[in-house]
Amino acid sequence: MDAIKITAVLFLSYICFSSSVNICPEHCTCYFSNNITSVICVSVESLHEVPVNIPPSATTISLEFTNITTLKEKDFARLFQLQELNLASNMLTNISSGVLKDLHQLRTLDLTNNFMKTFPPDLFTTSHNLTSLVLQGNKLQTVNPLWFYHLHSLEWLDLSNNMLKSLPPSSFQNLTNLITLDLSSNKLEKLSVDLFNKLPKLDRLNLGDNQLYIILPGTFDYMINLKYLFLNGNKIGRIPVGLFNKLLKLDTMDLSDNNLESLPPGVFDELLQIGAKWQQGLDLSLNPWVCNCGLKYLWHWLTVNSEKVYSFNTTVCAKPETVSGKQIGTLDEVELMC
Repeated sequence: MDAIKITAVLFLSYICFSSSVNICPEHCTCYFSNNITSVICVSVESLHEVPVNIPPSATTISLEFTNITTLKEKDFARLFQLQELNLASNMLTNISSGVLKDLHQLRTLDLTNNFMKTFPPDLFTTSHNLTSLVLQGNKLQTVNPLWFYHLHSLEWLDLSNNMLKSLPPSSFQNLTNLITLDLSSNKLEKLSVDLFNKLPKLDRLNLGDNQLYIILPGTFDYMINLKYLFLNGNKIGRIPVGLFNKLLKLDTMDLSDNNLESLPPGVFDELLQIGAKWQQGLDLSLNPWVCNCGLKYLWHWLTVNSEKVYSFNTTVCAKPETVSGKQIGTLDEVELMC
């Protein structure tokens, strides 16, 4: 009889334990497989706060397209195994400074398309293992260097599609392992010359679709591993002599849709890897090029390197009228009035 009672107790204990382990929050779907527990709560309009009873074994949480406005300190407490947290397309306007304090294994955090204007300075203090941070599509007007101060493992930072007007010189000083930085679709007008000095591993920099009107000499001097540079869709009217001379590994550069009328002689002479991977590596289209003798360097470079140029057929003269609309690479020296 005692053996039967013991067996019954053990069975009931097992049932209770299994239920507690596999419990899933209301409005969510949970997947349990080996050491992976995924919690998915997507497109739930009735959800106004982070659901309770998230399994402590959760490794991935997707809370997207809800009406959550605030993240409180206890919302993700004791989720010590969480590695990926997707919070895109919610209504977030406020995040408690301690909301991530237990998430020591967090690798990916996605806050795309919310309404954040700022973050607590110490929000990411314990996020030492974070490798991917996506903040695009919010209302940020500047960044606080303290946000990223402890993110030594960060490899991907996306700040695109915000309202950034300026960036402190020390914004990215501790991101020594950063590989990709996206600052596109903001309102940046100028950059500090030493903004990128502490990013030795940076491979891709996107500054497209801002309001940049000039890039200061030396801005890219410490980005020795940069391969992809996007400056398209700005208001750049002048390229300083030697601006790209240290970018010896650069494969792709987009300078299209700016206000460039000419380029300094020798500006591309050190870019020996342009187009090495995809053959075409440089876009100069949609600029108001003035095709006179001052453009002789670019004309000659294009005639020799036509296969390396994107939109070669639309890289055309704007002035003077005699050659307006003509492809620069097809002009002869007489037409340049040299």
